[in-house]
Amino acid sequence: MATQATQATQATDSGGTSGTATAQVPQRRRAGLTQERSRDTRRRLVRTAMRLWTERGFETGIEDTTVDEIVQAAGVTKGTFYFHFAHKEEILLELGYQTASLLSEEAARCLSAGNSIADSLRTVTNTLAASVEATPPAAVGRAMSEFYRPRRPGDEPPATQPSFAQALEMLFTRARAEGEVTDQVEPPEMAQIIEALYLASLMEWSQGRLKNLREALQRRIAIVLAGLRCGSAF
Repeated sequence: MATQATQATQATDSGGTSGTATAQVPQRRRAGLTQERSRDTRRRLVRTAMRLWTERGFETGIEDTTVDEIVQAAGVTKGTFYFHFAHKEEILLELGYQTASLLSEEAARCLSAGNSIADSLRTVTNTLAASVEATPPAAVGRAMSEFYRPRRPGDEPPATQPSFAQALEMLFTRARAEGEVTDQVEPPEMAQIIEALYLASLMEWSQGRLKNLREALQRRIAIVLAGLRCGSAF
């Protein structure tokens, strides 16, 4: 009797656990779909705002375009807009976050492929240049200005947002472990050096002081990398 009761209890427990696990699968799927829809909505708001600002000219388009116009053109509610962005200028920052995400994905692919630091930086830099060159220079300039603007309390970007330096740090961490770069500089500092070079070059390009962004970035990266090679004097 005791054995039968124990077996019955075990069967009930097993069934309950299995049922719970089975129930969690649709929940996870729904959560994933919700997140994807949220990302799609965010991208749609960015694309819509960019289109309106481009049509009206970035010099005055950002100031003249209202949130009401953006949400109407995007086909979403005003509440949806403010769920994603505190104000319309944050859309400019989103351009940078999206580009940083592309760089992070490209860096991860380079690591998986076992590429050298030189090849990895060349690939990541080309990705950056292609993304930026597809954006109106005036938009890049305004985004850079927004990036450098002192943040208001409560207006700091979420910690989950990627940065150029985070993508680059992955590459330099592996490169130092492989002996491709000096061990006298920490990977985060190496990444920050390249990030600063990226940002300065983007600002020059947005102001028309740099004609070929891709070539300039590759040339400047090569110079910095030569200084980070093992055996370099510091």
